[in-house]
Amino acid sequence: MSMEYLKKILEQEEYADKMKRDALAESKKIVSAATDEATALIERARLEADDSYKKTLANANEEAMGDYDKTIQTAHWECDMLLGAADKNLDKAISVIVGKVVN
Repeated sequence: MSMEYLKKILEQEEYADKMKRDALAESKKIVSAATDEATALIERARLEADDSYKKTLANANEEAMGDYDKTIQTAHWECDMLLGAADKNLDKAISVIVGKVVN
C-alpha cells in the first residue's frame, strides 16, 4: 500500500510541476500582451500629442498673423495721418516762406 501512496504523491508532484509551468507560461503571455498594449498606447499618445502640438502651433500662427495684420493696418493709418499733417505743415511753411520772400 505504501508504494501506491508514493505513486500518488509522485503523480501529484508532477501535476503541481505542470501547473507551475503552465502558470509561468501563461504569466509570460500576459506580460508580453501587456507590454505590447502599453507600447501601442504610448505610440498613440505620442501621435495624439504631436497632432495637438501641430494644431496649437497652427492656431498660434494664425492668431499671430491676425495680430500682425492689425498692427500693419494701424501703422499704415498712423503713417497716413502723419503724412496728412506733414502736408498741411508743408503748405503752411511754404506760405510763411513765400510771405517772407515777398515782404
